[in-house]
Amino acid sequence: MRITEFFRQIGSVTLKVTNGCNLSCTYCNVEALTPKTPRLSMERFKQVARLLIANSREPFLTLEFHGGEPLLLPDEWYEEAVAYAQALAEQHQKRVQFPIMTNATLLTEERLLKLHGLGIVFGISMDGSPAINDLLRGGGLAVERAVRLFRKHRVEFGVTTVLSRANCRRMDRVMDYFAEVGIDNFRVNPLQPQGRGNDDSQLLTGEEMCDSMVQVLDHMDRTGVQVVEMECILTVHRFLHGRDPKPRLSCWEFQCQAGRSYCAIDLKGDIHACGSDLTHHVLGNVDADIDDDHYGGMLRRLHHKGDWIIRCFDCSAKVICHHSCPTSDFNSDAFKEHDCRYTKLLYRHLCENPAKAQRIEAARKAKRRPPPDSTFVPVSQVRVVRVG
Repeated sequence: MRITEFFRQIGSVTLKVTNGCNLSCTYCNVEALTPKTPRLSMERFKQVARLLIANSREPFLTLEFHGGEPLLLPDEWYEEAVAYAQALAEQHQKRVQFPIMTNATLLTEERLLKLHGLGIVFGISMDGSPAINDLLRGGGLAVERAVRLFRKHRVEFGVTTVLSRANCRRMDRVMDYFAEVGIDNFRVNPLQPQGRGNDDSQLLTGEEMCDSMVQVLDHMDRTGVQVVEMECILTVHRFLHGRDPKPRLSCWEFQCQAGRSYCAIDLKGDIHACGSDLTHHVLGNVDADIDDDHYGGMLRRLHHKGDWIIRCFDCSAKVICHHSCPTSDFNSDAFKEHDCRYTKLLYRHLCENPAKAQRIEAARKAKRRPPPDSTFVPVSQVRVVRVG
């Protein structure tokens, strides 16, 4: 397959602009290195932008900046990169969005305004109040300052929260804090067996995950959905209305988009099926055509669910299930078992408390929030916080 043909099917690319980071989170899924590690060259960025924008059949495209910590790159790099991609998109009558996933600790007021002015959309990592956040991450006060800057300048942003033993018993306090600082929605990602977190002893059990998300449901119910957790909203919607009978490829469906309509590209130009894993699923390199046998075999291996999927056939909880992420679970049977147990427990909780689900759904509609959407978004991109 010619490399240009491969990019015909791709609508979104996560660019690993650096492997470095200024923090050292104990569960880092990419095992980020020191801030002095190499950066993505401008030549490589322009090559990827050309391949995507000139060849993709999609009219709306995404070039996501990810790391490591992408704000280790200077503002001038982003100015040149965005200007180049926007001009190219205009030539091809397409539109490009530029999400960035950052820990926000390097985000000064000047940088925020400059990058926002370029059209970059922010997603930040934040596990709760500074005291809770810093149990496993660090930089909590700097993140809080960034949140206040977003609100001061009415700049929208998304929030991703890693569910871990630092916050799993404190999710009601996490959501109270989010409401206090003006965050009205976020998305939870359970700690994954990757990078520094690749230790089954750190994984949450199904019971721990369920107890945490019941706290989230209770908070939304008690406060009239003052703060929305997007996974729970999708779960409630599916519980009440069922699944989309013809879903698109998505991170939250049985068949995900990894390597199909989405890919990640690293500093060397290697193409990975997904930005969640840069070790096991290399599809090729942007400097060469794609080997069809390797590509097909890699996708079959990646998306193969294994014998354990048999249990799903007659499981009532599959109506709310996302069937485990094939890259984030890192082929960890322990994580799959915990995730499966969590889904069944949460489904049982909803069956025992249908009125709670109905109240949450009604409160969401009353706030005129858009319905949950299980179609593709980049791995790290979440719905933005409404400010003002």
